[in-house]
Amino acid sequence: MKKVYTAEQKEFFRDFIPGHTTTEVVAEFNRRFEQKTTASKVKSYKTNNRIKSGTRKGNPAGESELFPRKIRDFIRENNKGKTALQMTELLNRTFGTAYNVEQIKSIRGRMHLDSGLTGHFEPGHIPANKGKKGVRYKGCEKTWFKKGHVPYNHVPVNTEVMSTGGYLKIKIAEPNVWGFKHIMEWEKHNGKVPEGCLISFKDGDHRNCNIDNLMCITKAEHAILNHQKLRSSSPELTKTGLLLAKLKHKIQEVQKEGKNGRKSDS
Repeated sequence: MKKVYTAEQKEFFRDFIPGHTTTEVVAEFNRRFEQKTTASKVKSYKTNNRIKSGTRKGNPAGESELFPRKIRDFIRENNKGKTALQMTELLNRTFGTAYNVEQIKSIRGRMHLDSGLTGHFEPGHIPANKGKKGVRYKGCEKTWFKKGHVPYNHVPVNTEVMSTGGYLKIKIAEPNVWGFKHIMEWEKHNGKVPEGCLISFKDGDHRNCNIDNLMCITKAEHAILNHQKLRSSSPELTKTGLLLAKLKHKIQEVQKEGKNGRKSDS
């Protein structure tokens, strides 16, 4: 549908188009008449009414269809101390435009502009809730937990559960203190697990926390058992595999010491 302009708008085009680019005409027209016309509509009007601007084709240096020079200059002059939202609102209020926040963030980035804002509170800033200890709205106490309330997922001490890693855990204290069953069982009979060691299962069953099924091994031995596939569902075979793992680890240490010794001699 053909756009119908008022007599005042037509007079504006006749007087303003000469000497101005299409971008400038669009911006001024929208500002003056609070419209949202486009460059294509203005070009069409110029062609149909044989009005020439007399300017060079294309946008002048530093301009674009979306951000003409005066908009860029305005952003540059008013950028300091303003967020993208504040700049967007100021631009739209001043020029009658309809920029959004993302557009302003983008143009400020392309223009390498720094607002100077850090997002941090300035020294001496007073929090809005200073001195308002225990502030609450009337009626909210209806949703509070009553004294002695027990959460629906509460379980008593000594409850056993299976962890996501496949090991049994035991609740050892309130409100929510847990420990791994196999480690607790080992330490009950042998004391604290030595540093660099872990507790493993002879038959490979993580649920079998009987002390006879547990063995304390180094992390290196653990890695060799897994890598060399020396574990078995048979405790006796796993114990034999552990002996091989210890031997392989000892050989690796001797070879490493030999290499270090040759390096120091050279």
